[in-house]
Amino acid sequence: MNAEDTYDVELAARLKRLDANLSSAAPAFSYDGMIERHAQQKVRARRRLHAARATAGALVVALVGASVWRFEQIPVAEPPIVEAQAEPRAQQPRIVRADTYFAVAALEEHIASVDDALSVAREYSPRGAEVARLERTRDELLDSYSQVRYAQMVSANF
Repeated sequence: MNAEDTYDVELAARLKRLDANLSSAAPAFSYDGMIERHAQQKVRARRRLHAARATAGALVVALVGASVWRFEQIPVAEPPIVEAQAEPRAQQPRIVRADTYFAVAALEEHIASVDDALSVAREYSPRGAEVARLERTRDELLDSYSQVRYAQMVSANF
């Protein structure tokens, strides 16, 4: 019986502490506060909408103005083509062994490595001198490759 009395006293003390905590803590907000915050959110949303519309309108006006300005410009004459650029490259003599598979495989591997280097160079400087040099090297290697393949085909037909 003593154990039950002790349990009841402890339960009553816990309930009193709980009741004291609940009565002393006021709610963090009220219905009026919620309505006020909602109204403020609507006002902020309206302001953002007006700002977005104003920005979009300004962009449209700027784009139309730039388009009109661009169409009103006098066309510029194209620069003359330099003769060195207009001439095709002279054919370079190449020694070809049509029956060597490893030479062709090495050439293909070299072309692949130049392609990789070209991709990296285009990523870092799309209009740089390194890109132009790699493109010329790749063109020369592809010319060599096509000549080697042609020689292989001709020698295979004999």
